[in-house]
Amino acid sequence: MPGKRARRHFSQLSEFERGLIIGMKTAGWSMRLAASHVDRLEKTTRREDRRIVRQALVDLTVTRSTIRADVGVAIVPQTISRHLAEANLKSKRPFRALPLTPEHRQLRLQWCKARSMWNVTDWQKVVFSDESRFVLGTDDNRVWVWRRPGERYNSPHTVLRHTGRTAGVMVWRAIAYDSRSNLIVMRGTLTDQRYVDDILRPHVGPFLNGFPGAIFQQDNARPHTARVAQDFLLHFQTLQWPSQSPDLSPVEHVWDQLKWQMPSCDSVHDLEMAV
Repeated sequence: MPGKRARRHFSQLSEFERGLIIGMKTAGWSMRLAASHVDRLEKTTRREDRRIVRQALVDLTVTRSTIRADVGVAIVPQTISRHLAEANLKSKRPFRALPLTPEHRQLRLQWCKARSMWNVTDWQKVVFSDESRFVLGTDDNRVWVWRRPGERYNSPHTVLRHTGRTAGVMVWRAIAYDSRSNLIVMRGTLTDQRYVDDILRPHVGPFLNGFPGAIFQQDNARPHTARVAQDFLLHFQTLQWPSQSPDLSPVEHVWDQLKWQMPSCDSVHDLEMAV
């Protein structure tokens, strides 16, 4: 019976069970193994499993504690995470609402109006560029939400927070209508000088020189707007970019799709090869 089963989950451990668990933990057993040994392993029915998944799909901002309260079974957050992972629900950093001021909105509107008459031929000349960070695992000290691959999340609400730092690589690429640059994979931080020495001079320059009429696009990240980078790009035609406008760049969507196709990697070297 459901009621009897629920009471089983919430019932207290006996002194004998508590002693057994303490002894097994002292001997190095995992909590899951110890709980299984005393028949206290958390289990859920198929109906409860479906309810866990449905809660995450209906409300993308739902927390694991809220899911547990709704299901009505005393299960740990890791159990909920495992069920969601089995349903192909993964964690993803939320795309927060852009902090647009009235000035930002006006500049974005002006930028779009100035190019509202551009045709396919005009856009074929634009070379979009961007870099993104790929990390080992899912923990890179950011906020994540549950979602299915390919879905976007546009709410400013936060759901789960992971702490700590995870090793990873910085990846850069430029794409045009029917061509693309080399994929640049680097470790460490992208500084102003490194952006010029490792990306602009050896890759962007030759790529643009071989592309008649090319218009180079980059966002307003600090290495891009640095004087040393701007001095190098004086020899090329560039596309003015409005602030707070990652949604206007197709490269952002390329990174999003690529990250969902990435396999699990155990080392930074494997991560580089996978990218």
